[in-house]
Amino acid sequence: MKTKPTYIYGKHSVLEAIRNKPSVITELFITQEIDEGISKIIKKNNLFISRKGVPTSVEKFVHQGYVAKIKPEKMMISYREFINDLKVDKNTSLVILGEVQDPQNVGAIIRSAAAFGISGILFPEHNQAQMTGSVVKVSAGMSFKVPLVSVGNVNSTIKDLKNKGFWIYGLAADGDVVLHEEDFSKASVFVIGNEQKGVREKTKEACDIILSIPIDKKCESLNAAMAAGVVMYQWGAGRK
Repeated sequence: MKTKPTYIYGKHSVLEAIRNKPSVITELFITQEIDEGISKIIKKNNLFISRKGVPTSVEKFVHQGYVAKIKPEKMMISYREFINDLKVDKNTSLVILGEVQDPQNVGAIIRSAAAFGISGILFPEHNQAQMTGSVVKVSAGMSFKVPLVSVGNVNSTIKDLKNKGFWIYGLAADGDVVLHEEDFSKASVFVIGNEQKGVREKTKEACDIILSIPIDKKCESLNAAMAAGVVMYQWGAGRK
């Protein structure tokens, strides 16, 4: 089946792709001047800058000066490839997306992961928002800096990560451990649940600890991306 072309847009997103993962780009539409360094990367990787008009579907983004057609599947690496090369110690942390559906949340989580030193984002193949131009845009190009990892079954992946020394944390409003009371003394994995249903029950059972974030009673809850950002910040604040 023919897949729909995926485009990313905006200077930051496109330049991060050129610098960090040029292999994902199949075509560039650049209407502004580019510096010598970027020009060299473009030539070195045999990237093609189209002189034709951009497709109608992305015309509204041309004013930003940078549009790129990409193959999002090339942004992902397999779990086995990733985990075999990963150095695991107490300062290693991963995020598992547990059926996060909103691309805005996915992009924001990736951006926070880059900000706080997370080693990789794990994407289940099913019931999970995948990589799109919107996700890349929201991540401000950080999608090209943090490893994005494709996994099959979440619970099987958790079991394997436990065997490699990771401590697994689920996030839930009714968690049994308050975030600031945890010292994150081991390699950590944070499971971010679905926006409406949270972390699946079977996955919760596979976690070592369910974390809760104390918030003011005026606020009912945090959304998935905000909760993930708070947890990643707390984890990162304790790193040296």
